[in-house]
Amino acid sequence: MPLWAQTPIGVLIAEQSRATFNVQGAGARAMGLGGAFIAVADDATAVSFNPAGLAQLLKPEVSFVGRGVSKRLSFQDFETTSKGRQLAVSDSLISQTRFDPLFLSGTIPLRIKGHSLVLQLSLQRQFALAESSERNLTESDATGGTPALLRQRVNQSGQIDVYSLSMAYEASERILLGASYNQWRGRWELSSNGSKQQGTTNTFVNYQQVNALDGGNFNLGLIWRWPTWSLGVVRRTPFHADYAFGSSLTTNATGVTFKGTAYAPYGLHWPSSTGFGYAWRPAERWLLTADMQHTIWSDARYMTPVASLNNLSFFDLDRANRTPNVTSFHMGAEHLRLTKGGSVVPLRFGLSREPQPVVDRITGQQRVLFNVAMGTGIKRGNTTLDVAYRYGWSRRNASQFLDVDQLVRPSTVRSQGTERLDLHRLDVSFIYQFERQPVERWLRHLFVGD
Repeated sequence: MPLWAQTPIGVLIAEQSRATFNVQGAGARAMGLGGAFIAVADDATAVSFNPAGLAQLLKPEVSFVGRGVSKRLSFQDFETTSKGRQLAVSDSLISQTRFDPLFLSGTIPLRIKGHSLVLQLSLQRQFALAESSERNLTESDATGGTPALLRQRVNQSGQIDVYSLSMAYEASERILLGASYNQWRGRWELSSNGSKQQGTTNTFVNYQQVNALDGGNFNLGLIWRWPTWSLGVVRRTPFHADYAFGSSLTTNATGVTFKGTAYAPYGLHWPSSTGFGYAWRPAERWLLTADMQHTIWSDARYMTPVASLNNLSFFDLDRANRTPNVTSFHMGAEHLRLTKGGSVVPLRFGLSREPQPVVDRITGQQRVLFNVAMGTGIKRGNTTLDVAYRYGWSRRNASQFLDVDQLVRPSTVRSQGTERLDLHRLDVSFIYQFERQPVERWLRHLFVGD
């Protein structure tokens, strides 16, 4: 059994279970702006983009963000190389729709000697790892040989959540500073079932994994603001996480010696990322903003006394640094419209380019996701409701593990063809603000007394 199939986050999961993998913020307003929010960050979701932005909040508030995702991942014109022959593989499609709670927070602003100090508790679902796919394929030889029926099912459940305690301070009229401590906790399970039936021969392989992660890091942010523009910087520090996994495999294929890995603790080094943003307000009701974020994914490595796994890449399980560092770009525009009733209705548009940290080891092509977004909402009194829709797409020449033999024999060449990814996302954010004076009186009574 090849090493990537023995480890918990290998090529099988990274390429076939998850379509995208980005550390990103949560919030419908930000998504409507294409994700360009580092220099804006003026609502409760700021902690997930730039915690310094929390210092702009003037009232206590609670917020909730949810996301619906519809994914279509299709595989076309795939062929398998076997014993010098090219075997045509029928087209297949993975389609899935789900909804996840994404972000929940409570925020309290205070005044300290004329300066704003804001405290927040939040919970973000950083990675929703629920995936399910089933494919029935036919692998046929043009010479008229007996076709092979391939069946493949992948089911993954679980998530990685981030619990954050944040503080932001208005150091001056121009400078905002912020920091958050983030506790990462996750647990997820994977089952992969594949079979190949050719004539009277049926070969199967079943693989299961159980995984858990626990670690902590800091987000550090700064915003330098002027009346018509602002600059933002955010740094997400690296961390060493406690990581545990176990796996098991059953198969009737011959010559397979790997049977499983007992559940045990290991370590995982999570990489740092740095983001820069710029926002410009050319008129009172207009906002233009752009971001870039660089993540050193090549530093994502296993840290363990097990020599065969130590220092291997988190994504491609290689020591040759095939995993690329990625830089994502986001840009957006917002126009505010006032209604006769005093409500504010925004119109938003955004674009983004998000390379993924996985390169196909056969074709050498990286998955790059392009996105276009639009959003709107309404703010009336103390209540704000925002909605954003984002469509993302990716096209590349890719390889796949389709045949059971490819899963259990590392020397076998994968099937190759065209991979097409289409993602539809709908984000909804709800924010409710409380009047400041009653909250301040309650806090004074709670901590100081009458």
